[in-house]
Amino acid sequence: MSRFKKILLGLAVFLVLVGIAGFFILPPIVKPMILEKLTGALHREVSIEAIRINPYTLSANLKGLVIRERDGKANFVSFDDLYLNTELVQSILLRAPVLKEIRITNPYIHVSRNADESYNFSDLIPKEEKPKEEKPLPRFLVHNIHIINGSADFWDGPKETNHTVRELNISIPFVSSLEYYINDYTEPKFSAVINGNPFKLEGKTKPFEDSLETSFDINIKDLDIPFYARYIPVKTNFKIVSAVLDTTSSLSFTRFKDKPPVLKITGDVELKNAALDDLQNNKILRYPSLKIAIASLEPLVPTVHLSSVSLQSPEVVLRRTKEGELIYPRPILVRAGEEMEKKAEKPMSAKIDSFKIEGGKITFIDMVPEETATIKVDPLNVRAENLSTAPGAKGTIDLSLTLDHKGTVSVKGPVGIEPISAELDIDVKNLAIRSFQPYFTDKARINVTQGGISTKGTLSVARGGEGAPSAKYAGTILVANFASIDKLNANDFLKWKSLFFDQIDAGYNPLFVNIKGISLTDFYVRFIINPDGTRNVQHIFGKEKGEEKESEEAEKPAEPAKEETGPAKAEEVPRNIKIGKVTLQGGTIDFTDNFIKPNYTAKMLNMSGSIIGLSSEEISRAKVDLKGNLGRGSPIDIKGTVNPLAKDRYVDMKLSFKDIELSPATPYAIRYLGYTIAKGKLTFDVQYVIEGNKLTAQNKFFFDQLTFGEKVDSPEAIKLPVTTAVSLLKDRNGQINLDVPLSGSLDDPQFRVWPIIWQVIVNLITKAVTAPFALLGSLFGGGEELGHVEFDPGSADITAAAEKKLNVLVKALDERPVLKMDIEGYVDPEKDREGLKRAALDQKMKAQKLNEMIRKGEPAVPVEDVEIAPAEYEKYLTLVYKAEKFPKPRNFIGMAKTLPASEMEKLFLTHTQVSDSDLRLLASERAENVKDFILESEKVTSDRIFVVEPNSLAPAKKGKALESRVEFKLK
Repeated sequence: MSRFKKILLGLAVFLVLVGIAGFFILPPIVKPMILEKLTGALHREVSIEAIRINPYTLSANLKGLVIRERDGKANFVSFDDLYLNTELVQSILLRAPVLKEIRITNPYIHVSRNADESYNFSDLIPKEEKPKEEKPLPRFLVHNIHIINGSADFWDGPKETNHTVRELNISIPFVSSLEYYINDYTEPKFSAVINGNPFKLEGKTKPFEDSLETSFDINIKDLDIPFYARYIPVKTNFKIVSAVLDTTSSLSFTRFKDKPPVLKITGDVELKNAALDDLQNNKILRYPSLKIAIASLEPLVPTVHLSSVSLQSPEVVLRRTKEGELIYPRPILVRAGEEMEKKAEKPMSAKIDSFKIEGGKITFIDMVPEETATIKVDPLNVRAENLSTAPGAKGTIDLSLTLDHKGTVSVKGPVGIEPISAELDIDVKNLAIRSFQPYFTDKARINVTQGGISTKGTLSVARGGEGAPSAKYAGTILVANFASIDKLNANDFLKWKSLFFDQIDAGYNPLFVNIKGISLTDFYVRFIINPDGTRNVQHIFGKEKGEEKESEEAEKPAEPAKEETGPAKAEEVPRNIKIGKVTLQGGTIDFTDNFIKPNYTAKMLNMSGSIIGLSSEEISRAKVDLKGNLGRGSPIDIKGTVNPLAKDRYVDMKLSFKDIELSPATPYAIRYLGYTIAKGKLTFDVQYVIEGNKLTAQNKFFFDQLTFGEKVDSPEAIKLPVTTAVSLLKDRNGQINLDVPLSGSLDDPQFRVWPIIWQVIVNLITKAVTAPFALLGSLFGGGEELGHVEFDPGSADITAAAEKKLNVLVKALDERPVLKMDIEGYVDPEKDREGLKRAALDQKMKAQKLNEMIRKGEPAVPVEDVEIAPAEYEKYLTLVYKAEKFPKPRNFIGMAKTLPASEMEKLFLTHTQVSDSDLRLLASERAENVKDFILESEKVTSDRIFVVEPNSLAPAKKGKALESRVEFKLK
């Protein structure tokens, strides 16, 4: 046998022996060794069905591996077949293990999480040891890694949830840590059905290259979001009822040495059939489809670029609690006051090429107002293009919605995010006011029955001073067909056909309002006094019966001072307001008094006019010109200037009401005066001037032919003879003119115009009764003393002062033809007695001079016309003294002594007697002289003047008035 044959034979025997050892000897030896090692290491029962070794192909199969749980009741890990195929020659050449193929068929693993957060494999995890020195990565090359039809079960005890993985297939064609292959891509593939949802992942990676360059294609179908929602790491105020995720996306990752790594995601994501409820099972959100096309998402930068976002038919329900908390999906803070921890992050750069919402519905339920507000938007459509946070970038938005099935809103135009900016065309049509009623129903207790707001204009938004946003709006506003009723009686309160704001130019930061014109057309407002005395406006705007006292307390002088420094004062109306013209047309003001019995009703009709030049500038004055009618005939005219918008108020207003029929006001006359009104008209002219807080008012009342009817008992009527007062006030034409000026401070809570006017009128009536001549004096200029005239002691001649008074009295009687007057003459018993004596002396002295004149041949004159000069006084006194028969002082021879004038005068007065009859005659003569003076004027007839004999000679004491007087009494 040749050497070559021997070698071949030896090789054949060796191969046979190797085959016998590999196929038959090694498996029964290796199997128990593996079982022993695994059982000891895992502390679990391990079984292997078979081990097969093919020494010729350098491959091995391990079949039927089963590792039981520690309690032995269930399988922990198992697989049907593990196949390994090595590449010997290449391993020798590369000096590294090389595997041609690794294949695991039907693998299975069971994982469970216990209540104490431990796992069924926790005992296999080695305890932490001190970190070891990092060893270099082992060298290897593996081809064709396959996991075929794998499965897994994961029982989550704390969540009581079972997760399943079925049809798990993994394919990795190639992976190596060898430098030669380190820049070659490994292209793994992964697919599985996870909890019933298909999941597919394909990509390529360089796992051992420094860059870790990796990319994957991810395909997920019908992923049930609620199933995984329980693993959200924070507590939320909502729960996901349903949501399904589909995605076809790509993920790439690259690590760099000299710059941050890049993680990039692209692809499409769709969330379908989403439903979110709050924790009380109230609906928050519903939509059938949300599609997001991701052009680029780089969370490590961070930046996001979305090609499109499309939300179909969303239904959103927003709620605000009584405490003002808005309920929307968000995390819940675990402890009161705890804040979510926020890390300092770079601001995200975002861009959306296309964003749209189609067929949306929004329901907003607000429980903060007294009456819960429910506002519905259906449909809502939004389309936006090129939205970006890049500085200076501009996008566009086109929004349209319908509010509560009636009003429509359209918003279009360019917008910017950084900085914030917008130039939007706004078009609102017939937005129902009633939808927003709950927000003002606690401040105005009315029910809005109809009315819509429309506006068309441009809204500009930009970054203003100090970085705060500023806004401007230019356009028009129309509030049309508004109508409301008060809640108490369901009566019409306020309504109009049209309230139009023309050419509005308004802004915020800075705050300003410019309006070319405001027009109010066919308006109606009703004021009612209810049967209990309250007013409808009092009920509507917050003051209920019984709150008047509280209101008065709130108006005490101390309160306004507090208000000046309070925050409310700081929030006054903006000081840059201009309104070109306010026009009123076709207005009706309806007044009903149900408190008075019988009820009273009056209407101001055809109220029209204008207010021109309203401005918040201090020096500006707006011109007011309003006209109308009270009822069908009585004209109303209101004119003047005002500045209600300035800090310091200014009003100079004249109001004129002409020819108001008074008979309809009989209910008030009965209540407060105790009489019906048969007829009469009133013209009322007032002028109010307000500068700052000071009011000056001139109130002029003109009554024409005021005639009272029958007397009616009324507990509230003034207890005065009203008819007498009216007769005193009426002139000969049946007219009464009253001028009631007043002034005061508007800061004084006790200063109220109409109560003061009424008090003045009551005082006037009282004065007419208690001091009628003082009233006539105030009317005709004579003053308080017009009720009497005074005389010189002992004289019945009318003095110049008395004549002046009597002329005024004649004028008053002439103007008051219904008045009659009694005249009573009085004397001062002492002064008039002395006066009569001196008058007698004067008379006799004049008689002596008259006799002398006759003796001289001079013509005779009445004795009253004789005048005695001072130089003649002693001469004629002596003649009178000598002629008198009373005893006179004599000298020692019995002849009358010559006495000084004063002694002669004293003796004469002493011996002159004046009786009470003389005094009574003087009083009567005074009365007759006054009567004659009045009658001689020919303005007063004798049937109106009566001389009355008084009960006493002297009158009652009357201040500083002389007792030598004539008194008058009206009747």
